Amino acid sequence: MKNAKGLSLVEILISLAIIGVVIVAVAGSMASNLRVSSSTNEQSLAMEYVNGALEQYRIYWKSAANYNAAATPPRLSDLNRMLPSTFTVTIRADNLNLNGSAATASPPPMRKITITVTRSGRTLARGATLIGNPN
Repeated sequence: MKNAKGLSLVEILISLAIIGVVIVAVAGSMASNLRVSSSTNEQSLAMEYVNGALEQYRIYWKSAANYNAAATPPRLSDLNRMLPSTFTVTIRADNLNLNGSAATASPPPMRKITITVTRSGRTLARGATLIGNPN
């Protein structure tokens, strides 16, 4: 009987095939994780924008003159720069009575600000706040 040292060609090919399958599985998993990570980063950025913009409205409309004029906070443009150009921001202000019904008085007793950030038609973040008339 021959006493051979080392691996045969078949054993090496089988080992390479197994290693190849493992590498493909790991690479596929990594690509999937990168897509999820990118989506999570977009949502985090959008939510950070929504929270910052709502806070700007709450601060700016503490002044009766700004509230009465329904003026847009000037620092909102600073926040707009943090978003990629592919994001779309929608800001809606609803005039409300204290019971939540639509208000016709000017200025209204309360306003509801709703901010939505979308990308390619997909909503990334949405937030709302109620701001009372400071008068």
